[in-house]
Amino acid sequence: KGVGRSLARLEAKAAAVEVLREARKLASEAGERQREQLDLDQVDEEKYDELFSMVENDITQLRVILQTVEARERERVWLRGKTSGEIDDSRIVDLAIGERNVYKRRGQRDEARLMQRLPKRLSFVVDISGSMAYFNGDQRLDRLCATIVMIMESLTGLEHKYQYEVVGHSGETHYFPLVSYSSPPIDRAQRLAVVQQMVDHSSKCSSGDNTLAAGARAVKTVREAAADDYFVFLFSDANLEGYGVEPETLAQALTNDKAVNAYVIFIAEEKVAEKMKERMPAGRAHVVLDNDGMPLLFKEIFTKAMLSSQGATSML
Repeated sequence: KGVGRSLARLEAKAAAVEVLREARKLASEAGERQREQLDLDQVDEEKYDELFSMVENDITQLRVILQTVEARERERVWLRGKTSGEIDDSRIVDLAIGERNVYKRRGQRDEARLMQRLPKRLSFVVDISGSMAYFNGDQRLDRLCATIVMIMESLTGLEHKYQYEVVGHSGETHYFPLVSYSSPPIDRAQRLAVVQQMVDHSSKCSSGDNTLAAGARAVKTVREAAADDYFVFLFSDANLEGYGVEPETLAQALTNDKAVNAYVIFIAEEKVAEKMKERMPAGRAHVVLDNDGMPLLFKEIFTKAMLSSQGATSML
């Protein structure tokens, strides 16, 4: 009888453990569903307001920059009424009576500068590794979250000019999707959910580094759809040496496709970051330790890319 009672108690205990395990599973699933159905009444508005206030002026500045970025692809047409080039067949009579502006040549209309047939594709690859949370004493993770808020807010309403993604990289993965090209966040709740995922992953992920693989993936996949131009912005806290990532190797991954404008932006460890920057091609690496510098950096990058494309076009 004693043995029977012991077995009964063990079975009851096992059943209780299983019930508890199932209850925790159900609670976890319910929590996930609740997080997926966030609205402004359920999220921490104060935290988002805090991040927003950090970059409010920068949002206005970046938005102006994004709105004024010109199209890279400009239609080449026949420009008529020129004094040199090929003879315009429709002006033969004018040529016979001595007119000089009877030639045509291939070129770009001035008004074409304002037209953009396809959106630009932007890939923002953000560092959500464990070191970002562990060393957040210098606010590196807070600043990165504020930067992503700035980017998402600035791009709202500009879907006709830009398609963008936000993906994370850490010791656990080179691809942690946060925002897809086809589904940008449409309200503050969704934008806050992106930031919450960044913080949550960084605080729980294991050590390691996938910066190189994340950058290589972004350079490859940003070209998967036709676009006016392609940009990759790889954010890192520069904590790379311990994982054997050399600046030259990173630079090679970012410059693998000449059609993609790819850059690494170091947001922490200033001395280490500056040394890595020195070993990379000019203009491909940047050190930004203050959110105020981000809009100016994007303006510089877009301007240089535009001038580069104009130089290439003028040689055609």
